[in-house]
Amino acid sequence: MTKRAWSILGAVGVVSLVVGAYGCSSKQSPSGFDAPGSSSSSGGGSGSDSGTSNGSGSSSGGGGSGDSGYGGFGDASYMPPPQEAGIGCTNLQCQVHSCSNGGSTTISGKVMDPAGHNPLYNVVVYIPNSQGAVLDPIPVGINSDSCSCGALFSGEPMAIALTQADGTFTIKNAPDGANIPLVVQIGKWRKEITIKNVTQCTDNPQGNIPLPKSHTDGMYASIPNIAVSTGGADTLECLLTRVGIDEAEFSGDPNTGSARVHIFQGSGGACAAANPASPSSSSSLWDSDQDLERYDITMLSCEGAPTMGANPQTLSDYVGKGGRVFAEHYQYAFFANQSQFANTADWSQAGGGPLGGDSYPGPITGQVQTTLQNGNPFPEGQALQTWLQNVGAAQNGSLPITVARHDALVGSGNVSAVWVQAASGTSPMSSQYFSWDMPFNAPVNDAGVPQYCGRVVFSDLHVAGANMGSGCGMNSTEDFTSSTVVPTGCANTQTLSADEDAIEFILFDLSSCITPVGYPPKPPQPPPEAGTAQ
Repeated sequence: MTKRAWSILGAVGVVSLVVGAYGCSSKQSPSGFDAPGSSSSSGGGSGSDSGTSNGSGSSSGGGGSGDSGYGGFGDASYMPPPQEAGIGCTNLQCQVHSCSNGGSTTISGKVMDPAGHNPLYNVVVYIPNSQGAVLDPIPVGINSDSCSCGALFSGEPMAIALTQADGTFTIKNAPDGANIPLVVQIGKWRKEITIKNVTQCTDNPQGNIPLPKSHTDGMYASIPNIAVSTGGADTLECLLTRVGIDEAEFSGDPNTGSARVHIFQGSGGACAAANPASPSSSSSLWDSDQDLERYDITMLSCEGAPTMGANPQTLSDYVGKGGRVFAEHYQYAFFANQSQFANTADWSQAGGGPLGGDSYPGPITGQVQTTLQNGNPFPEGQALQTWLQNVGAAQNGSLPITVARHDALVGSGNVSAVWVQAASGTSPMSSQYFSWDMPFNAPVNDAGVPQYCGRVVFSDLHVAGANMGSGCGMNSTEDFTSSTVVPTGCANTQTLSADEDAIEFILFDLSSCITPVGYPPKPPQPPPEAGTAQ
């Protein structure tokens, strides 16, 4: 097998979820999570901009625990031993030098969101070994590679790291010399930078490295193709501007290929219209598989009333093929008591149940979940808790929620994984953030890990609730200021509130390839044939 073919098969990105695994395995599965005992693992996934859609992984509801069952991922501190000079090396591999006293040439830094405000967890950072550091385009939308993460990572990665909950990374055994390329990537967010000089046998700090603001922001830049359905009671579209996406990426025309954020008009008094004016969500977004599958991620803002014209079958088809969905509050119309999303949660209180009214009388506290419903550890929940504390949004996993609702409760018999639950003593109890993976009848690999493809995250709170009042008022400092035209009217300079910070973490996790819930993300191992100069 050529190094080129090997690297495409051997890359896997995981949510927040993204990691890559590299190697040759006789028990390779499409998702890249191999049977226990394999000497190494290879990945699978999706990709394209200049990226396809992503996804594979395991059930949100249970997964495993510990380190078994998903292949030969390396440890975060893994550093391969130096090999004999020049044996099997090509390109930058031949610029890796052994150091005295077991040392290493390292490259360190911190990956930030596009706005440069918050650090990002679980981002893959790697040095490509391809000739000229050339990377493949990442196609946008759902296609035949959408359940295989291998299509996302290219350039023959040779030295790899994964960011921690504070956004930091350290690449060990890096090549030294002039003009060393470095790629930062989570799902379809990607860019490549060039390090002017890497000094041998010492650390080479690079400071903060933000993800691209647009699909033209840097070499081989890419961002996912995102559809946003606006609503009369929240403004996810403006949240994206505060995360740092460039205004030039927004369009109301689904056919604008130069845009990566496409605005659709939701019902229920939707308050946003892109320029040019947006088509309706029910007629142009979730009306058909073909329309919805243009997008890698679909964000559904609360419409102020149960969603009009919801199409559960189309949304189910989309997620089952690798699509990612973030849905708020009244968008439960897609899920509650719908056969396509059976057993995701107890939705009996949706809309307030038989008594009516699903609002809490005031702000509540949410508790980040660090264990799954079955009692096993939840590594991504643990990372969310640490991350929120790092950015000053929560203490000890207690997240202040300004505008919360109580429409769903996930129990041990449901397939979903809870990220944030209403704190103990809250009445009625509710699940504020939870997710599930699809298709529900996914095949399993040799290790017994389901090969899921897409993910839904449901949020029962409003992101702009702190200052919204009724609808998307012009006086709201967290949504629109000068007009209700997206994105120019958005208050894009506002910092994120605590509950918005949580959504940002989950949004980038949603962007990545699916990792089995209950398993800790691990960075990929460098290829074993990499030579080392002396």
